[in-house]
Amino acid sequence: MYKEITVDRSLLYIEQHHVDTFQSIAEKMDEYSYLVREGAISKEDAWIIAFNAWLMLLPDEYDIIQSVDKILYYSSNFLIYNAVKKNIHFQNLKKRRDATPELFYLSSLCLATGINEWILFVLKKYNQIDLLNRLKKIKYFDAHKRPEKEIQIFIADQAKFVKTAVKELSTNSLSVTIKKCCDNAYFLYKEKFLEPKS
Repeated sequence: MYKEITVDRSLLYIEQHHVDTFQSIAEKMDEYSYLVREGAISKEDAWIIAFNAWLMLLPDEYDIIQSVDKILYYSSNFLIYNAVKKNIHFQNLKKRRDATPELFYLSSLCLATGINEWILFVLKKYNQIDLLNRLKKIKYFDAHKRPEKEIQIFIADQAKFVKTAVKELSTNSLSVTIKKCCDNAYFLYKEKFLEPKS
């Protein structure tokens, strides 16, 4: 499903070589694809979250910035991505001196599933099942290409979810999720890549 990732589906300003690099790592580490799971949005769309998480883990000198064109459509994603970027556990992971491409890749997969499951948790907690049902019927990261009427519904849903997410971000539930994802990725990395094979 990582082959569905395209420059156009990313929420960050990127070039084709970013997609190619991620897909090359994904191909080499295909056995870990199971880490990406469905939550509020499909597994296919969760791969886009993984890709965006991986981009955010790249060193700051890569100067990956948010796509201004997409902020209008995907306001909830930018709210969540900004919360993730500022999170202490995410920052600690990004600044690890012993970090490798494998660790960052595994982390991006775990974070994608964690974020997707957190969004599902928020939608259920705040009884936004109608919004969840609409999410299940679309290719999420292609929503900005839909007919105008559907785009307006999508933007209204985004605004509704942002209000809810802001409330939930005042708790520590996302931080707990991020910590768990970073820890799980590191323990898996340690087990598969660092510990001597017997």
